[in-house]
Amino acid sequence: MEHNSALLYRYSLVILVVGFATPIAIRWITKLPCASFIVDKINPYLIWPSTIGTYHVRPLPWLLGNAPTLGQAWYIGGFLLLNIILSCLSYWPVYPLPHPWGYNKRGEILAYAGYRTGEFAFALLPLTILFAGRNNILLWLTNWSHSTYILLHRWIARLFAIHTILHSIFLWAARVQTGTYNKDVKLPYWQWGIVGTVFVCVMLVFSLLWMRRFSYEVFLIGHIIMAILVIVGSWYHLILRFGKTGTHEYWLYAAFAVWAFDRLLRILRMVKNGVRKATVTEIGSTHVRVEVPGVRFSGKPGFHGYVYFPTLNPLKPWENHPFSINSTALLRSYGIGPHSPGNSLRRSPKEDGKIETKVTESHAHHDPGTTAGITLYVRKSTGMTRLLQKHASLITLLDGPYPNNPPSAVLSCDRLLLIGGGIGITGLLGFFRAHVDVKLAWSVKQIHAAVVQDLESAVSSVSDREIRIGERLDIRALLQQEVQAGYKKVGVVVCGPGALCDDVRAVAASLGRHEKTVFELEVDTFGW
Repeated sequence: MEHNSALLYRYSLVILVVGFATPIAIRWITKLPCASFIVDKINPYLIWPSTIGTYHVRPLPWLLGNAPTLGQAWYIGGFLLLNIILSCLSYWPVYPLPHPWGYNKRGEILAYAGYRTGEFAFALLPLTILFAGRNNILLWLTNWSHSTYILLHRWIARLFAIHTILHSIFLWAARVQTGTYNKDVKLPYWQWGIVGTVFVCVMLVFSLLWMRRFSYEVFLIGHIIMAILVIVGSWYHLILRFGKTGTHEYWLYAAFAVWAFDRLLRILRMVKNGVRKATVTEIGSTHVRVEVPGVRFSGKPGFHGYVYFPTLNPLKPWENHPFSINSTALLRSYGIGPHSPGNSLRRSPKEDGKIETKVTESHAHHDPGTTAGITLYVRKSTGMTRLLQKHASLITLLDGPYPNNPPSAVLSCDRLLLIGGGIGITGLLGFFRAHVDVKLAWSVKQIHAAVVQDLESAVSSVSDREIRIGERLDIRALLQQEVQAGYKKVGVVVCGPGALCDDVRAVAASLGRHEKTVFELEVDTFGW
């Protein structure tokens, strides 16, 4: 019995350490001499492609979820295999000697498997919470994106749920074998275990993509409440059964510490940024430009922030959304801002006549002697964004800035190709002056043409550009042009709708397998 207990703790620690350390190990392995050559070769084959067709950012049919890329699947598959192996290895029953708890050989193995899967579930809990956090320490230690960790969070959470359910089933079967189930089920520790297991199962159902799409705010609040109930149920399940032994409950301490660390840093970031009053400018009927003064931001490419407008909907002041952010000073250097030229006429590629796009300006005072301030472009959609309209002093809180994918790899290439779709251009603006050889390709729906007008001076600073209004970009032709131009290594950054991001990923992987040009791919998306 002591041997089984020792293995239980040892294997649980192995699972936690492997889950946490693998991204770090992969990051540092890729920095070894000559590793970049190998990475460039395997990316198009084993890392970038999706596991199911070209689906990744786009959800699978019937909103079944998001398919991982092959690179993400290697982590998921390897971690799942590790859990299966360690769940099955090295059970040492005392049979044929009498067991002190009255188990026969089958019941004894079931009990050991139940305790092990329960301990594994606890070991996965801190990792599950860590991967979901905005202040995930692995974001600082690796070059993996927040979207990747969110996807891995879902898979590890499913594994946590499987261990929890198996723990309940195995111990139920073991108690049935000894004939003590009817007595045990009435005990408080057992009932709290039922509470935890039930809410784990409910979380599985309500975390499906269709629920997140139906109402993300309802999902998020429900998700947090149910997670608290799972942890509370787990705590009383442990304490009422074993007391504070200095072993099992440490997993719950670790889980709470990870959660508290993330929440504390969010609060500190917002306190540091302070309560700001933003200027909101309407850009046509579908978008707004939000300028938040006073926030110190370097203007480097590849950052996002979570923005709160607490007075927009007083009943839900906690509502926030992630947006790509850019330095206001950088945009002003292009002539973008409240005092830039107003209306202009642009020709639609599908129409012979001219159409007028209206930009309504809000003329607020801006200090010309500071470079502090950030600017967001927001498409009015659902939730709080639909309430945004012209405003000279909108109370704003900012949690951020947070980095997206590290841009160093794409910026070290011979050529930088920026591909944007719609409001995704905001994730690319910071790259315009970050490289000596930049090409911009941007497609916008006709109804959103006012955004093109507002950003015209910034876009015009890129001499090699292709702007399409009302038309789709030909992604294969774009990347094929870079190959035909003879570039040895091309950095590709894409930010926009899921279909565009998935197309760029698929074409870059395809050309990377068959052409001499090496591509470095960065897909900027927000995972939810």
